[in-house]
Amino acid sequence: MTTTTRIFRLSALAVAIAVSRLSPALADQMVKSPWDNPPTAAAATTPEKCGPAPNLLAGLETADYYSDKAHSVIDPARKQAYDDAVKPLQAAARKIEAMADRYRTTGDASSAVCAASWLSTLARSGVLSGPMSSNQAVYVQGWMLGAFSVAWLKVRSARGVPASATEAVPHWLARIAERNMTYYDDRDNKMDGRNNHRYWSGFAAMAAGIAASREDLTDWGMESFRVGIAQIRPDGTLPLEMDRRARALHYHLFAAAPLVTIAELAAANGKDLYAERNAALGRLVKTAAAGIDTPQAFDTKAGVKQEEIKLHADDIAWAQPFEKRFPDPALHALLDKLPNRSILYLGGLPPG
Repeated sequence: MTTTTRIFRLSALAVAIAVSRLSPALADQMVKSPWDNPPTAAAATTPEKCGPAPNLLAGLETADYYSDKAHSVIDPARKQAYDDAVKPLQAAARKIEAMADRYRTTGDASSAVCAASWLSTLARSGVLSGPMSSNQAVYVQGWMLGAFSVAWLKVRSARGVPASATEAVPHWLARIAERNMTYYDDRDNKMDGRNNHRYWSGFAAMAAGIAASREDLTDWGMESFRVGIAQIRPDGTLPLEMDRRARALHYHLFAAAPLVTIAELAAANGKDLYAERNAALGRLVKTAAAGIDTPQAFDTKAGVKQEEIKLHADDIAWAQPFEKRFPDPALHALLDKLPNRSILYLGGLPPG
């Protein structure tokens, strides 16, 4: 054996050892999603007629719409201005989600390709990457990031999705996540640094992190989850959401949605967040869900009668994967009342 050959073999051995040492760390990264398995093809469907993606702005100018300090009383004029500002983003997200879910439920690859095409167009335009005019604009940025990220996870492995989209979309999602996370850098002592806004941003960052194979983003999502469950009381309530007065029940449901979905994203990667803090998340889910039919406990604890929950998908459809893991007749009955289970901010239909 020549000296050169010996050196080459030793070098190869060193590389192999290095790779073997790195593999567990690489395997620990969250790169899987609940939608990685190919969809089961259903009956033949008409191929998607893919029109052009809308022309959306990079930035967003809007403000909140509450008129009281507790953020519990909606000002109609301000709410209308807000709705007008976000309508184009929401319409685009709903269309993309519908195409992504059509692919997942029928196996129609043309729907996935069209969804990917729209997302690629938004990525090239830098949508949501521009200036955000207010705290509320940042919240919308996070909500839309979560919607687009999950839609991408649903279609990313479909047949026919071009390599250009596979490169551009994850990079764009990660860039938005970085900007959104920056807002929370100095918000630890502020309400939105610890309440539902942080959990929603954590979910969005985690979904974007899975899309882009970015461990820093998924870690921040996990950290956001733990910010939330650390506050869950033995009775299953969240103090900051209880402070929302007449909308306390609404915001408990709203806060539970991203926390459950983060737990599902983690479960796809072999991590059990449902067990943490003595199954704290389960206490929140069951308390919030019970309040829909019997809100009296929330009336008492918040000190004011709760707004009626009219039971739309946004209110409880996020609990579908939780109920599948932890069967509960009352929760199952609530889910059965829903005419559909698509949630805008969660990217359409929930996993499970």
